[in-house]
Amino acid sequence: MQRKQSSGRWTSAVVLARFEHADYRPRTQRQILHEWQVEGSERAAVRRILRELLQTGKIARGRGGRLEVARTRRGPLVGVLRQRGGRAQVVPDDGAATVEIPPRGLNGARPGDRVEVRLRTRRDGRRFGSVVHIVDRPDRQLLAVHLGESRVQPFDPAFREPLPVLPRFGKGARRRDVVEVEIVPPRARGDEEAVKVLEVLGGLDDRGMDIRVVSRKYELIDKFPRDVVAAAKELPQRVPVAERKKRTRFDDPAPITIDGETAKDFDDAIAVIEKPRGGFRLWVHIADVAHFIEPAGIIDREARRRGTSVYFPGKVFPMLPPRISDDLCSLRPGVERLVQTVILDLDAAGEPTKVRFADGVIRSAARLTYTQVADAISGNPRPRGVPAKVLPMLYAADRLRMVLEQRRRKRGSVDFDLPMPQILLDVEGVVTGITVEPRNAAHRLIEECMLIANEAVAAHLEERDWPTLYRIHEPPADDKVELLEAFVSGFGLQLRKGRARLSPSDVRDLIEAVEGRPEQPLIAQMTLRSMKQAVYTPENQGHFGLAAQTYCHFTSPIRRYPDLIVHRMLRACRNHERPDEAWVAGLDELGRETSSLERNAEAAERELLTWKKVALIRDKVGDLFYGVVTGVTAFGMFVQLTENLVEGLVKVERLGDERFVFDPGTQTLTGSRSRTVWRLGQQVRVQVERVDRIRQRIDFGLVSERGLRHAGPPRERAPRGRGRAGRKRVKRR
Repeated sequence: MQRKQSSGRWTSAVVLARFEHADYRPRTQRQILHEWQVEGSERAAVRRILRELLQTGKIARGRGGRLEVARTRRGPLVGVLRQRGGRAQVVPDDGAATVEIPPRGLNGARPGDRVEVRLRTRRDGRRFGSVVHIVDRPDRQLLAVHLGESRVQPFDPAFREPLPVLPRFGKGARRRDVVEVEIVPPRARGDEEAVKVLEVLGGLDDRGMDIRVVSRKYELIDKFPRDVVAAAKELPQRVPVAERKKRTRFDDPAPITIDGETAKDFDDAIAVIEKPRGGFRLWVHIADVAHFIEPAGIIDREARRRGTSVYFPGKVFPMLPPRISDDLCSLRPGVERLVQTVILDLDAAGEPTKVRFADGVIRSAARLTYTQVADAISGNPRPRGVPAKVLPMLYAADRLRMVLEQRRRKRGSVDFDLPMPQILLDVEGVVTGITVEPRNAAHRLIEECMLIANEAVAAHLEERDWPTLYRIHEPPADDKVELLEAFVSGFGLQLRKGRARLSPSDVRDLIEAVEGRPEQPLIAQMTLRSMKQAVYTPENQGHFGLAAQTYCHFTSPIRRYPDLIVHRMLRACRNHERPDEAWVAGLDELGRETSSLERNAEAAERELLTWKKVALIRDKVGDLFYGVVTGVTAFGMFVQLTENLVEGLVKVERLGDERFVFDPGTQTLTGSRSRTVWRLGQQVRVQVERVDRIRQRIDFGLVSERGLRHAGPPRERAPRGRGRAGRKRVKRR
């Protein structure tokens, strides 16, 4: 297949990103055009962009007329300060090269501090920096693996070399023990950082050690304080008669729950009917957690401290005590449970015509799994484990799903639909495999019901100007959009189609355009990375990804604290009970707090998943796999295995016996002699060469079909030379 290299890849954002990249060294304009391999037809455009960046002060001319990022544009680099052999260096958070900090530039910072650094450039082009702000000064305690000979290797990747253990402070730790250590600052210039062992946790290979390490690192709390457990035990075993009489019973149609096979807390149930004159009626029943938890009470304070439940393979760190999450508020089949219910009348196009809310009592008719429901709605007349009496409702619910999906699509809602790895464990919790399971129709059915219920609650509260926490998702930043646009243009795709501002429908059209293509997962991932993170805030700003004007989280109060807040506000609004002004004033801080706890939980879940992947692959050194290039950097490229989504690094020196030049604008590595180009989305075959259990890293080597480790196909060759030669079509193999 032949195609012409995109001539529109040079934008202000792409050029500026090259200047701001850690590996950039000041160059003259002529050197830039040559080293960036700007084709003859593109040179006028790049010169114009350089002039604009100079005029706007984003870049400046330094010594010898060399172009560099203007000092006002040099955003402080953030990283961890390390000291080795008397030399201070900052290890950047983004994985870029370390930056030397001369003694006069420390400004009170100590090894282990996370700092902001202002970058400077010497005459020879090398960078150095000075500390402008100490972002965080940790308690100087961290987890590490004992290497023997009185040295430990921290799990934290900022520590690239082992640290010595002070004499008499080893606590009897042996090789491959996991230890908690405390950093002892150097006593004099020229000394190394050292540590003293505080606790020996056990062996690196001990069962459950991965969970212990990750949970300590992210300060996840397993056990509940005794007074919280005692308060939960005092809650009533059954629904009180007086409470039952005050509520609406929802027995017909009988509600059902649909969850994963291993789920224990069932906090949502649904029921659906098709109306005789067209359209649907949907009941979304959510466990009434707010009924049991007193605001600012002992259970509530503990739930707020945790903010969210954290889910590991085979292990949960719950937000609420099991007495509540797994029992009183779990909508188990055949048991009366209290709920807050959203009742939506929808027309044939899925648009709400009437919305009501109620305090209710339900008795779930069945606890179904996604697999069972997917089997039922796919046409199996006798799906295993699905009661015959609920089949008509499942068919109606699936028809409603298709209507709601089409409704969201029309307004521009984005659905990335990325595959999720499922960790397989044996009875002792040892990982035995990883499967890649795409979402099925049952997942999407429940998701659509929850989305429209969340929107209905948010709209109700906003119409009444009632205080609450919204779930907002702002549009992506302009520079991120331009970089994404440059990236997808390499696949012959457009993003904004000439429009000035990006809309959700632009993103939706992009994702749909690559559906079924090999690069679909990659483009979805890159698009997702360009988006801002959704957060909680009392100020409604809409939800870009869902193309929703108003949105909140209402449907998971067992595992998300913001949902519990929304439950309280919905009931207060229905009862016309305005919350205290002092409490309302604290919503902004609560939004920041819960957003931060959510980010922490997500990071912990990702890291534990990495541990499990490394555990699976460590016995497969020498094995061959197919994969896709998911990241390109100056030091190599990351490859994700197709079979199990395990990701590893092919170091740049393993790409071939030549120098490879990294282009941050196009995210490519180009061979200086062979002109071989490695870019995102290419399919490769790799061999597992090395597995680092401590740093949780996997090294791959490229393998040709003949088994030789070299930069084999598929690859692309960059055009040589300038002018007309540089405009030749290139061949992708």
